[in-house]
Amino acid sequence: MNLSQRESGALGEIWSISWPMILAAMSNYLMTLVDRIILAKYSTEAFVAASGAHPFYWANTRAMMAFIMMTSVFIGQFHGARNYRQIGQVVWQTIFVALAYYIVLIPCALNAKVFLASTIEALGAPYLAITLLFLPFHLAGFGAIGSFFLGIGHTRAIPIVIFISNVVNIILDFLLIFGLCGFPEMGIHGAAYATGISQFVAFLIFLHKFLKKPYRRRYRTHLPKLSIKLVKKYLPLGIPNALNSILNSGGFAIVYQIIAKVCSTDNLLAFTIANSIYLFFWFFADGLGKGMCTLCSTYIGRGQTEAIFTVAHAVTKLLLIFAGLTSIFMLCRPQLMLHLFYGGEVTNAFFVNFRWALFAAWIALIAEAFRWMFQNVLISAGDVHFTVISNISCFWLAAFTPIFIFVYIFHWGGAVFCWQCFTLDSCIRIISDFFRFRSKTWWRKAAEAAKSSQPQASDKGQL
Repeated sequence: MNLSQRESGALGEIWSISWPMILAAMSNYLMTLVDRIILAKYSTEAFVAASGAHPFYWANTRAMMAFIMMTSVFIGQFHGARNYRQIGQVVWQTIFVALAYYIVLIPCALNAKVFLASTIEALGAPYLAITLLFLPFHLAGFGAIGSFFLGIGHTRAIPIVIFISNVVNIILDFLLIFGLCGFPEMGIHGAAYATGISQFVAFLIFLHKFLKKPYRRRYRTHLPKLSIKLVKKYLPLGIPNALNSILNSGGFAIVYQIIAKVCSTDNLLAFTIANSIYLFFWFFADGLGKGMCTLCSTYIGRGQTEAIFTVAHAVTKLLLIFAGLTSIFMLCRPQLMLHLFYGGEVTNAFFVNFRWALFAAWIALIAEAFRWMFQNVLISAGDVHFTVISNISCFWLAAFTPIFIFVYIFHWGGAVFCWQCFTLDSCIRIISDFFRFRSKTWWRKAAEAAKSSQPQASDKGQL
């Protein structure tokens, strides 16, 4: 069964699969953007504190999402091989993992102050604690069950759920942050509760759709049982991918605390706003990458590995268009981006610093988007160990180390220098992943994945 009616690997197919995921990712990142804009209007201190606490929440989210989103690789391979009866079991394993993550999150939430710089811990710690306690529902809904709909090509359900979630989040933001319609004024706490409640609502909707009769009949979604066999197959790919994300995202979170601790208020604010804009525009590369990973996994399951090169060519065209569109906002209209978050008096020195930080963030964004394209090909083939080694070594050597030495130790540089280091890191990883992609070393892993995805003789009567 094809995921779309378009020509295999062509731009039309990658777009038809990816646009719902791009829209879903945009809605998801829009939730964070709206939270920060509303908080910035409420209080600059609350905005900076939430932005400073968010990277640790994001590190946990990205690590577990990297683990859980590997589900879409297996679902795509099983779907391509028409081994449908395994798909429901794969999803349930990751739902269990998402909820079991409370074992890690509860101690982190109780000790949230430990992770934050002293300048932001008073407001940032409760924000971080509340968001961490709602995170498993986000992982189970958007991650595990969202991967199911992505892997079988039913992606249009995802933007609908996220749209509802965003509406709930925006309404609760105004009610809880400012204390409207009889609700207490909760400030930064209200922003955290608004995000968490909207994620819980999304999980309930996802679960309801997942358990509908057509999916129960074909994919056996109504059988929530632990499968040691599937877990053993899943862990070798999921754990390295999660380790990669937690080390890199955690490193970025530490960088933010360094800036908060040693840099001026203007530098911190410039970095925070540039990071918020970068984080929002990442939606396109994120959604496109998920669609690309699903398509590549499906082709691998069918034994059509050569179609991946056509997909990569189409994705390159879309990323070039994305680079042009984002340049309008991040290069040509920095004033518009600044005034979304900051309504106070803007000095010329602060604006120059912000403009260069935003320019460096744009370069980093585009470089990371192209790097993400090559990495998704390698991940879909199961070549995760190379991506883990490449990502971790490049980030900690090319980005974190110079920031720690020059910014933290010598108090030199600031927002712009940090973004320049992130750009250097992404560019080195592009080169590394590109040569891995060109070498076709991953073809052998793709062939092994295609073979293992085929239904066993005992399963064929169930298909």
